[in-house]
Amino acid sequence: MEKRVQNYAKKTFLAIDNPYHSVKKVYPNSIDHITETTGYYMGVKEVKSISAKFIAELEEQGYVYHTVDKASLSGRAIDLDLINPLTGNYMTGSSSGTALNVFLGINDLGIGTDGGGSVLAPAMSLNLFGFIHPDLGNENVENKEVKVSTDGISFSPSVGLISKDLEHIEAIMMKRIDKKATASVSIGMDQAAFSGIELLETSGYENRLLEMTDKYSKARNELIADLNKQLDMFDVVVSKEGPVDVTGFGDTIFGHFSEETRHYQQLANKGYLRVANMVNAVTLSVPTTQLGEGYVLMTKNEAMIPSLFSIGKVLSAEKDELIERYFGELSKYFDMGL
Repeated sequence: MEKRVQNYAKKTFLAIDNPYHSVKKVYPNSIDHITETTGYYMGVKEVKSISAKFIAELEEQGYVYHTVDKASLSGRAIDLDLINPLTGNYMTGSSSGTALNVFLGINDLGIGTDGGGSVLAPAMSLNLFGFIHPDLGNENVENKEVKVSTDGISFSPSVGLISKDLEHIEAIMMKRIDKKATASVSIGMDQAAFSGIELLETSGYENRLLEMTDKYSKARNELIADLNKQLDMFDVVVSKEGPVDVTGFGDTIFGHFSEETRHYQQLANKGYLRVANMVNAVTLSVPTTQLGEGYVLMTKNEAMIPSLFSIGKVLSAEKDELIERYFGELSKYFDMGL
């Protein structure tokens, strides 16, 4: 904890410097709420649908409103204004700036919105944890905003959380549900997740393998039907996805022109994360050791939320030491001053 306040001051300096253009507004006085033992920085996506009441609730839990984060134009799945520091490609959207500001260490927690993968995909593209819940931050659920996706599907966006540390997301959610992990959980798991299957079996979980090889090529309405069926059969469905936006351009606007552009869109390797919110699934994405890759854990059973975190801890990988050293040492940004 030594020099914790100084470190948080550097987070604010980095937000003001804004080297990746991911910050729209900074609140420097946030440092007043940071002590040597308490307080964390929080960034919020620049959208109207994240309520002030929800932000206030998080502040009561010790998360200090630090930045307003840039979002992609019109909720687009790719943000042409921002660059992914790991790939050099356009940053995945639409909670693009929120994910970047967590990755860079500006914030400990990011608050975004997800319609068709707009929290889960940016988080996965930067090897971060992502979480969405259809009722999170929605005091007036009956008045939830309804939008139409670029491929013509109606949906209501979910508020989501992004962090480098699963503990932040877990602490926020467990305070809201006050339940313990269920002893018996039926898991339907992607056949491609070989290492994950072994980890879960070693930890005492039983799995049934599911065929998900066409999840990147199917249209959203087909994926919705598949996922609803799977979620009726299992408590938790796990899909291994990515690498997101490494070899392809995962954007429906780009992909709708021709078979060639659609194929290139599919190479972005976005599967069930595109429809998790659309089926109202509570979803946790857990990064692997590979670039832009992760497990997508989905459930429709509120009682399974503690189990999502338990399974997520089993599947989660250690942080990449090189990435932490290269991007996480804040002093490097200020060697030549501001």
